[in-house]
Amino acid sequence: MAKIGDKVIFTRQGYSIVGKVTIVKEESVIVYISNMDAKRLKIDTPVTVVAHKNYKVLS
Repeated sequence: MAKIGDKVIFTRQGYSIVGKVTIVKEESVIVYISNMDAKRLKIDTPVTVVAHKNYKVLS
């Protein structure tokens, strides 16, 4: 499981996205992604939720 400050990679809408964990919840993490990735995903903010089972922590 990721910790605050870890970089994680996940796949969404066919894109591999790298983000930084800002909050850890019981079932998921809140991840800050780049503005460019947010535009690709068509979301308004560069913050998204990723379930623990859907990401890998980068070393």
